[in-house]
Amino acid sequence: VGETKIVGMMGSLALTADKASRKPFAAEAGTIGYLVRERCFANNLVMRHVGDRMIIAPPLVMQKSDIDLLFERAVKSLDQAHAAARDQGLLKTAE
Repeated sequence: VGETKIVGMMGSLALTADKASRKPFAAEAGTIGYLVRERCFANNLVMRHVGDRMIIAPPLVMQKSDIDLLFERAVKSLDQAHAAARDQGLLKTAE
């Protein structure tokens, strides 16, 4: 994750190959975002991707425990997607 943006309960995560430089992935735009989205769905978390940016738009009526669960599932999904991208050789930065 190279950048996060949050406004109220909505947020986005920019998926980048290099956090410091925020360089994009060499893979076709949206490939990594799609991979993360699939892992989110598998972990019962609905997030959408716009290219390689993940969008978080939870219900506005949430308990603290719901928010904790959202973050737990998001971290798990990101970790799983990172492992899958590594295994598929998709973690290279764009030139």
